[in-house]
Amino acid sequence: MKLFPIILSVLSLFLFSCGNSGKNSELEKKIEVDSTLSKLNSPELKAVNKELLADPNNPELYFKRGKIYFGNHDLEAAKNDALRAIKLDSLKSDYFILLSDSYFTANETRMAKESLERCLKINPSSIEANLKLAELYFYVKKYQEAINYANSALKVNENTSKAYFIKGMCYKESGDTAIAISSFQTAVEQDNTIIDAYLELGVLLTKKKNALALEYLNSALKIDPANEDVVYNIGYYFQSKGDYKAAIETYKKLLAKNINYREAHYNLGAIEVASSKNYKEAVKYFTNAINADANYADAYFARGVCYEELKDKINAAADYQMALQIEPNHQFAIENLNNMDK
Repeated sequence: MKLFPIILSVLSLFLFSCGNSGKNSELEKKIEVDSTLSKLNSPELKAVNKELLADPNNPELYFKRGKIYFGNHDLEAAKNDALRAIKLDSLKSDYFILLSDSYFTANETRMAKESLERCLKINPSSIEANLKLAELYFYVKKYQEAINYANSALKVNENTSKAYFIKGMCYKESGDTAIAISSFQTAVEQDNTIIDAYLELGVLLTKKKNALALEYLNSALKIDPANEDVVYNIGYYFQSKGDYKAAIETYKKLLAKNINYREAHYNLGAIEVASSKNYKEAVKYFTNAINADANYADAYFARGVCYEELKDKINAAADYQMALQIEPNHQFAIENLNNMDK
């Protein structure tokens, strides 16, 4: 007899949620439209349009308007204005940079590359074009080509910190961590605000169990105290050193700001296993990691291991199978599942 009021309350909650969802969706659409109209009617855009009416063959005005469109994320309009500017004056390298940025942001990487190459034919000393090409080649994992373009930028200005950073990333991905560390160190020597270089140094030196890792991570934290990835890696540094108390405190501070930082949950579970073999508590943390990301294959696998240790073979097998559903080549899940059948 008590079921009816419960069902009624759940139904009313569902209807209320659906109603709010529709209103929120309509509100979001209205905000988006209002934001677009606001950008289209901005004083800056109105001013350059007025100038273009008076001087329609001025390439600098199309370039100027294109940059405004790009800043407003109107990529098609930005691209069109860059092309108009180039048609009127094909010897201005900055126009090709804008065109490349528009293509790249729209995920048209081949066109972005061609635009930058045309830019370098006009101005081989363009640091910006060389760096952007270096980044493009890095994204497609052509690391030597990326290094070559970074070196071209350094020939123009040997103090270009971003070039050293890109080289560091290339060497890191190629497995040459010694040169990667050296490149990142040079990057921060040239620019002590380049947070990503400090973070990479922290990560690489943590793997080497080098105490300098914490110094670099703390330097990154001074630049951006709210950076969650930096905080996470400080926690991981403590964890790798076996200082579980400091690691737990750091991860919990991070989760207080972002409950969905999945790796923090996962590592708390790993600490429970490593420090005290508290599999029941570890299951809770791995479940939290899964709640943060339902496609977190490693969390399913780790929870499966805990269930297996707790003699719960049904849930263990279910988690291994779920890990394989997400990541069919998850070798550890394959091995553990096969071993359960023996």
